[in-house]
Amino acid sequence: MLFEGFRLRLKNHKPSTVLLASFFIVIVTGTLLLCLPFSHKSGVGFIDCLFAAVSASCVTGLLTITPLTDLTVFGKIVLLLMIQIGGLSLVSFIAVALKFRKEKLSFYEKKLLKDSLNKYDDRDVSGYLNSILIYTFVTEGIGFIILLTQFYDGSLYSVFESMFLSISAFCNAGIDISSTTSLLAYNSNAVVNITVTVLIILGGIGFIVWFDVIENIKNAIKDKSGIRIFYRRLKLHTKIVIMMTIALLASAFALILVFEYNGALAGMGIKDRMLAAWFNSATLRTAGFYSIDYSKLSEVTRIIMCVYMLIGGSPGGTAGGFKTTTLFLMLITAKSILKTKKNIHFRNRHIKEDNFVKAAVIIFLYAAFIFGGMIILALSEKLDTLDLLFEACSALGTVGLTVGITTELSLIGKIVIMIMMFIGRVGPTTLLLSMNVENKDNGITYPDTEIIVG
Repeated sequence: MLFEGFRLRLKNHKPSTVLLASFFIVIVTGTLLLCLPFSHKSGVGFIDCLFAAVSASCVTGLLTITPLTDLTVFGKIVLLLMIQIGGLSLVSFIAVALKFRKEKLSFYEKKLLKDSLNKYDDRDVSGYLNSILIYTFVTEGIGFIILLTQFYDGSLYSVFESMFLSISAFCNAGIDISSTTSLLAYNSNAVVNITVTVLIILGGIGFIVWFDVIENIKNAIKDKSGIRIFYRRLKLHTKIVIMMTIALLASAFALILVFEYNGALAGMGIKDRMLAAWFNSATLRTAGFYSIDYSKLSEVTRIIMCVYMLIGGSPGGTAGGFKTTTLFLMLITAKSILKTKKNIHFRNRHIKEDNFVKAAVIIFLYAAFIFGGMIILALSEKLDTLDLLFEACSALGTVGLTVGITTELSLIGKIVIMIMMFIGRVGPTTLLLSMNVENKDNGITYPDTEIIVG
């Protein structure tokens, strides 16, 4: 009866409000559990627990504590559960609970789940959720087995350590319990580096993309068709995401390798330098792990990384940022404007104007939150401005990379970073929509006018 009452109350709220509230529930619950005496060791206070709960639930990775030394096994399990729930959203797990009770999802619950999973429509939402859960746990399981070959030392903790890293990588959380310096000690281990980066990419590229690719691979095998036919059958969204992901990974790899060859990468062999450049280009997709000392990065590299962190991953996955498709829409819009084209096309497809308006609003909101956050941080913190900008972009992009200033932030600074991590995970538009009172269209139209721009 209590559960049924909860489901009925949900219908009185907008999906954006419910999604927002679900993250609050996870954060509050996680904070309370981490505050328990048997969750942490001495020296860990309430703010540290709250910060860790926000970071794990928002799959970011910025922390004021070191999980390896500051948390007990129970505390680490709590952290892991928050990462998994934060990566897939609480709404997904509520839907799973309903399925176990053999209850059908209502129309409202399907819409809520659709919004939570970034699905095109609400057709077969339950089946889509099943596919996501299977894909997630199978991928994390494979990652766990591979990482276990590198971490296993005969202890049960090394098994847990491998599982934790696999889940954290797939969810793009950037939190690990392997060491106090992320994966710096494994910067020359190709198996660990490649496995973690593949998990990061698979989690951040979006479930929609992978289901489209898998379906078309099956069709290609069945029809015995070639690569060209396979590629032609892919959805436009899939093609854009793959193209942008490859472009961002390749460009970030090249830029890190060039600008840090004699900097943060100095002292490594050419193979290790390339491996480190690859790993840290992938982790900019909002993962947060690092295999080089970020305090040694040049100012140019930090500025470049800020841009990549804000871009993030792709829609419908576990990554944050304003997304690769948003950047793509703004790029082709700019190209069309410069060529004075009235309609915007890509690959013989017309793209609706609503998509460009939404993309512009998203980028504007990200810029506004960075600007506002930086003003407060500049006033409250006595730290280098570029370091603060790096921290702010990392938080809003839910990346988790830092140049080592997280623990040095004041209480106000930590609150600002927590707010930015939360906004980055739920999305600025979801946050604003939850606070907006819906107004019905009155049907009135007004004459067009011209405003000079540029």
